[in-house]
Amino acid sequence: MTEHPAQNEPNASDHQVDHHRGASSTLSRLAARLESSALAEVPRELLREALSATATESSGTPAAPHPDQRVFLDSISVNGFRGIGRKARLPLTAKPGVTLVVGRNGSGKSSFAEGAETALTGRTGRLDKQRGEVWRRHWRNLHDGADPKIEVRLAIAGDPRLSTLTCTWSGDDVTAPEVEFRRPGHGRRPSAGVGWERALKDYSPFLSYADLDKVLNGRPSEQYDSVAAILGLRELTDADERLQGIEKALDSALKQAEAERPVLAEALAALDDPRAVRALAVIGKAGDPDFAELDALVTSLPDADEGRLRELRTIAVLTGPDLGTVGAAVDRLREAVAVFDDVRASGAEDAHQRAELLAKALEHSRRHEDEDTCPVCGSDRALDEAWAERAAEQVANLRREAATAREARTGLRDAVDAVRYLITQVPAWLPAPLVDPWEEWQACRAIVDAERLAARAETAALVLADACAALREEALRELEKLDEEWRTCVTRLAGWLDRARPAYAGRPRLSQVRAARKWLKEARAELREERLRPFEDHSQRIWEELRQQSNVDLRSVRLTGSEKANVRKLVMDVSVDGTEAAALGVMSQGELHSLALSLFLPRAAAPDSPFGFVVIDDPVQSMDPAKVHGLAKVLHDIGETRQVVVFTHDTRLQRAFTNQELPVTVLEVERAGRSVVTVNRVTDPVRQALADARALIRRRNLPPVAMTHVLPSLCRAVLERAFSEAAWLRLHQAGMAEHEAEKTVAGAVTLMDIAALGLFGDPSKTAGDVYGELRRRCGPRAVDLVRQCQEGAHPSGTSMPDPHRFVDDIKAVALTVRKPEEGP
Repeated sequence: MTEHPAQNEPNASDHQVDHHRGASSTLSRLAARLESSALAEVPRELLREALSATATESSGTPAAPHPDQRVFLDSISVNGFRGIGRKARLPLTAKPGVTLVVGRNGSGKSSFAEGAETALTGRTGRLDKQRGEVWRRHWRNLHDGADPKIEVRLAIAGDPRLSTLTCTWSGDDVTAPEVEFRRPGHGRRPSAGVGWERALKDYSPFLSYADLDKVLNGRPSEQYDSVAAILGLRELTDADERLQGIEKALDSALKQAEAERPVLAEALAALDDPRAVRALAVIGKAGDPDFAELDALVTSLPDADEGRLRELRTIAVLTGPDLGTVGAAVDRLREAVAVFDDVRASGAEDAHQRAELLAKALEHSRRHEDEDTCPVCGSDRALDEAWAERAAEQVANLRREAATAREARTGLRDAVDAVRYLITQVPAWLPAPLVDPWEEWQACRAIVDAERLAARAETAALVLADACAALREEALRELEKLDEEWRTCVTRLAGWLDRARPAYAGRPRLSQVRAARKWLKEARAELREERLRPFEDHSQRIWEELRQQSNVDLRSVRLTGSEKANVRKLVMDVSVDGTEAAALGVMSQGELHSLALSLFLPRAAAPDSPFGFVVIDDPVQSMDPAKVHGLAKVLHDIGETRQVVVFTHDTRLQRAFTNQELPVTVLEVERAGRSVVTVNRVTDPVRQALADARALIRRRNLPPVAMTHVLPSLCRAVLERAFSEAAWLRLHQAGMAEHEAEKTVAGAVTLMDIAALGLFGDPSKTAGDVYGELRRRCGPRAVDLVRQCQEGAHPSGTSMPDPHRFVDDIKAVALTVRKPEEGP
C-alpha cells in the first residue's frame, strides 16, 4: 500500500488516511494475491479476464484531476443569491491552512458556503430539508436577484493561472443551474465534463450543520456507501458484476432449457409416432440429454419444398364464411324487408313523408313571418299563425302514425349492415380456385337493394364456404403425406436443441464462474477490512481530540453487508465507562456531531480526493467548550495538508485557536442594508506576526535589545511566513505533489532559502537573484529591510531609528511577495 513519504518520519503529521493510489493499485494487489492463491486455473483465468476488462474500461473513462493535481479555493464571489445582493467576494488563500469565516447570524456567511457547493455540485444539503420547498421558491435575493451568479476561482496544481467555475440560472429552478468551467489552456466546457462527479460523491468536501445530522441519521445503506466509496474497492465490484453477468447468462440459459423439457415432452407424448417415442425417452431422462440421438431424429425428415409447405399450411387454416352466422343474418334481413313492405302498404310510410313535408313548411313560415304568399303554390293564402297551429297539430298526429315506419326503416338498415359486416376482405394471398368465389362474396358489399343482397350473399357464402372446405381437406391430405405433424414437432425440437446444447455445455463454466466469484468475494472482504482500518484509526484519533472529557469510547467502525446487499450499514461500536452501547442511544447531541465529524473528515482528507479544500458550515453548535477546544486542534491538523474553510457565528472557535496559539486566518462577514455584504480580513498568519511586532513597539520601557534584536526577529518571521505562503503556491502551480511541496518548504531553513522558494520556486537561487527580484517587485529599500532582519540575529543586532516605519515597510513587502505573480 502506497504511503506518503512524510508518514514514515517520526514527526510527520499522522492525520492522513493511508488509502489506495488509484484503481491500478487495487487491481495489481488483487492480481498478486490471485497468482499466489490455490484457486484452480480456469476460475483464475476468468478472474484475470474480468480484472483486465475493468482496468481497460477504467483507463478509457474521463477522469478527474489526479490527487497530485489537487484543487484549492482562491475565492468565492456571489451576487443575487440567498442573503447576498450586489456582488460580494470572499478572498481565500489557495493553500493548506485554516480559515474561519465569522459573522453574526444573517450576515451572509452561509450564502458563500452554499454558493460554492451549488457551483461544484449543482445543489446543496438545504434542498433535502423539510423547508426545501420554501428554499426552492425564495432562493433569489430580495434586493438584487434579477441575475444571480456565483463565481468560484480555483487553483489547480500544475496550472500557473486560476480556473473559474461560473454558475448562473436561466429560470427559477434553483436545482437547474448552468455551470461553466474555464481552465486556462483547456478552454470552456460545462462542469459536467470536468470529471468531478464521482469524486464529489465519494469525497464530498462540503459539510453543513444539516449534513452533520445526515452523516449519522441517514439511511443505513447511505452511511455504508459514504464510507465504502473511499476504500477503493469499486473496481473489484465492477469485476464481480462482470462475472455475475456471465453467471446470470449461463444460469438463465440452463434454467430455460430445463423449463422447456416438460413442455416438449408433452408435445411428443401426444404423437402416435415411433420417432416421437424415441425422442420422448431421451428428453424425459434425467441429466444432460443425448444430443447425438436427438440430432439423428431431427435430420431424418423427408425432403419437401418449403414454399409448397407454406402454401399448404396457409390453405389448411383458411376458412371462408361461417354459414350459420351468414344464414341467420340473411334470415333477419329478409324478415326486415317483409316488415318494411307491410308498413309501406299500410300508409304509415306516407304519413312519415307528409309529416316531414309539413314540418319543413312550418319551419319556413317561422323563419319568414312577413311573407304574404304560400311558398309552395304561390297563392295569396299566407301561412299565418292559425295555419301554423293547425300544421303543428297535424305534424304531431302524422309522426305518431309514422313511428312504425321509422322503426321498420331502422330495422332494415341494421339488418343490411349486419350482412355487410360479415363480408370480409379478400386475403393477401389466395389459391387460384378461391379467387372468383371470394371476389363474388366481396362484391355483395356494394349491393344496395336489400332483397338482392340477401339472395346473393346467401349464394356467394355457400359457394365460397364449400370451395374453402374442399381445398382445406386436400391440403391436409397432402401435408399428412409430407409428415407435417412430425415435422411441426421436429421444428420445436430443433429450436430447443439450438438453445439447449450451449446451455448444457456451459454447466462446467457456470461452476467455475461461481468459484471465481466466491474467491473474489472473500478477497474483497479482506481488502475492505485492510482499507477500513486506517479510516477507522483516523476517525478514532479525531474522536479522541473531540471527545474532551466524554465517557464514550469509539471502539470500532465496521461495514456490514456488501455493496449490492439490500441490508448494508455502517456500524459504530462505542462503550460508556467500559460498557458496550449503541452510539445513537447513549451519546449527546454534541457528542453525535463530534462523531459525525470523525467520520466526515477522514473522507474529505482521503489522499485520493482531487479536492484540496474542505468547507464546513457551522460545526460548533451543540458542542461544549472542551469539544470546541478539541475541534480547533483537529482542524489545525487537517489544515496541515488541506485548505480548511469554516463558517461560524460562534466566537468560541476563534478563541480556541488563539488560546492554543494555532495559526488561523479570520475573515469577518458583515451585512448592511439592502443585502450589501462585505468581507474584511481580521487576521491571518502574516498579519498575526505583524500584530506581534506592533505589540512589541507599543510597549514602554523596553531595553534597547528589544528594538535591535527582538523586533527584527519578529519581522523576519513576518517575511518567512509570507515567502513560505508564496513558495507553497508556486510549487502547487508547478504541479509538485503536496507532500513533496511541504517537505521542500520545510527544508528551506535560512531566510534566503525561503525567499528563493517564494520568489522563484527554486531554493538554489543565489542571494543576488533574490535581491534583484525584491528590487524589481518591492523597490530598492526591500533589500535593506531583509538585511536588517538578518542582522537582528547577530550579536551586534541592527540599528532601528524608526521602528514604526520599519514595521510598516516590512508589511508592504510581505503583502507584495506573499502571492507569486500570476503567469501569462
